[in-house]
Amino acid sequence: MKNPLLLGCKGCGSAIVQFAYAVAGLSLDYEEVDYSPGSPTRDRLLAVNPLGQVPSLVLPDGRVVTESLAIVHLVNDAAPTAGLIPPAGDPARMTFYRWAVFLVAAVYPTFTYGDDAKKWVGGDEAAGKALRASTDLQRQASLRQLEEACGAPHFLGARFSAIDLYLGAMCSWRPGRKWWQANAPKLLAAATKAREKPELKTIVEREFG
Repeated sequence: MKNPLLLGCKGCGSAIVQFAYAVAGLSLDYEEVDYSPGSPTRDRLLAVNPLGQVPSLVLPDGRVVTESLAIVHLVNDAAPTAGLIPPAGDPARMTFYRWAVFLVAAVYPTFTYGDDAKKWVGGDEAAGKALRASTDLQRQASLRQLEEACGAPHFLGARFSAIDLYLGAMCSWRPGRKWWQANAPKLLAAATKAREKPELKTIVEREFG
């Protein structure tokens, strides 16, 4: 039977999906793509996901799933004992949903609009720099909010969840681990705890090493 195929790029949000599959013990094929305009693999990615974003998952039957949290749900349905999402009826479930959606709705867009900021302001270099600066500040504010809600040793306290996998990837992105250590040490501790899972070692080294 064919495995799902993940289109991703090194060090990007596709690492979160790789983490989820590894924790769940599920097989996954991987194809490296460059989402940058003009790259030789750009058309390949656009054919799967018109937004030209990763992660993009192609299921064995040809259906496509995008958006990392949707893919995490797919993995959780296939392997609920992996603990990616607290089960229905568990009080931790609502806390998980609040902060998992906060990550993808409040934090993630600051990268979407800040990474190539002048793209969103008609190519204006000065406006792009201003947008990049403002999204960086907004991200830091959102991370501080997450820090206040963070438990130990995992984000949800004693319970591991997919939120820890998000943190495990994001701690390598702007503003960087030094900022996290100074301003969000609980988040960094949860991220580091997730990265230390034996099944994630190879992925962490490949994506962020």
